[in-house]
Amino acid sequence: MYDPLVDSYPGPQRPHARSYWQAHTDTDLPSSATALPERADCIVIGAGYTGLNAALELAERYQQQVVVVEANSIGWGCSTRNAGFAMPGTGRRGYADWQKRLGTETAFAIRTEYQRAFARLEQHLQHCPQQLQVQRGGYLKIAHQPNAVAGLRANYENLKQFEPDTQWLDAEAISKRVHSPQAHAAIHYPQSFGLNPLLLTASLARQATNAGVTLIEDAPVQHWEKVGDQHRLHTSKGQISARKVIIATNGYTPNHLHPSIHGRSLPVLSSVIVTRPLTTAERLAIGINSTELVMDTRTLKYYYRLLPDGRLLFGGRGAIRGKDAQHPRYAKHLLEAVRSSFPALERLTHEPVDYYWSGWVSVALDDYPRIYSPEQGVYTSMGYCGAGVTFTQIAGQRLAELAMGEELPPLPFYQSPLPKFPLPHFRRFGQWAFYQLARWRSM
Repeated sequence: MYDPLVDSYPGPQRPHARSYWQAHTDTDLPSSATALPERADCIVIGAGYTGLNAALELAERYQQQVVVVEANSIGWGCSTRNAGFAMPGTGRRGYADWQKRLGTETAFAIRTEYQRAFARLEQHLQHCPQQLQVQRGGYLKIAHQPNAVAGLRANYENLKQFEPDTQWLDAEAISKRVHSPQAHAAIHYPQSFGLNPLLLTASLARQATNAGVTLIEDAPVQHWEKVGDQHRLHTSKGQISARKVIIATNGYTPNHLHPSIHGRSLPVLSSVIVTRPLTTAERLAIGINSTELVMDTRTLKYYYRLLPDGRLLFGGRGAIRGKDAQHPRYAKHLLEAVRSSFPALERLTHEPVDYYWSGWVSVALDDYPRIYSPEQGVYTSMGYCGAGVTFTQIAGQRLAELAMGEELPPLPFYQSPLPKFPLPHFRRFGQWAFYQLARWRSM
């Protein structure tokens, strides 16, 4: 599997992940242009959620000539590999943390920005004939151990002022909704919903091409040079120049794509299994509502949902290196997690999974993303920490506004660059040590 810290670039012509989404989704993706233009007003690198939103905004609102270069196929990265969790937030910082650091007013302003992201996501849903296969049931954040309940409750008490519709579920209440020995209490976020990430990608790509954006597939950036005020990108399909370049590759960003962002992100693999359709008895035994999203309070979180056809999607952190991503032990680890979460599915965990895949997410050193300009004419958005399905919609818009010289809201996402990891060559070793500690603490 492509590894951003090892490989020079991701592609071209690498196949999509063998995911449930690819196997079970009928999409109407626009065709890639056959020839790479020599020039553009703005080049966007990466045809995922961030890049397509930025391109759409630039073309539709600012009438820019935009070319999107994608190393493989549209949405080849995590935009089609994620679990389809649309939630209010991004990164790993909650309202309480923002309130403590920057005050109540800023925390409420961040909430408003999250709501703008949801509004933009709803617009994309309306452009999809299948309505993104949306499952509106909210999101349950579950205390996986008794000693996690107090911290989750404190989180809820602070959260109520920002999200008054959230509900607290004590041990008795959650036991009626999730039949698991690892469910001791929960917060329910009603606004969240599940979706099909491949349909979201297709909706964005169609809107972008209808607005005049040129999409070029199988064109990884192999070399980048500056000629005067122009950025010249050399790809497998030729050269293209522009005064402005947007880097929208997030967790798939090659280690040395551009020196201004080197060492500022840690690509981390998140892995997913999807089972066969559960029987009626199995579904009753685990108790999960068919429209609710679930995530626990582990440092290395497990997340799961029932899909529209009754299959169980279950995900968590995977391998550390790309070359190990498909090793059977990581799928086995997730199956063991299914068994510990739902003993009633003991038989299921001895069967081969129908689908197993992985994708790279971008982790920021201080746990939240940045939308900024690291160099004149270069703009980027990175570091969603695996929580980008909703926020990328507004991040793409803000990225376009930044490229066009607009002043962004005074929020932490837009006020500073991504911090550089200390000793970036040792990021993988630090990740390994962190995983060992986190797994020990969750026992």
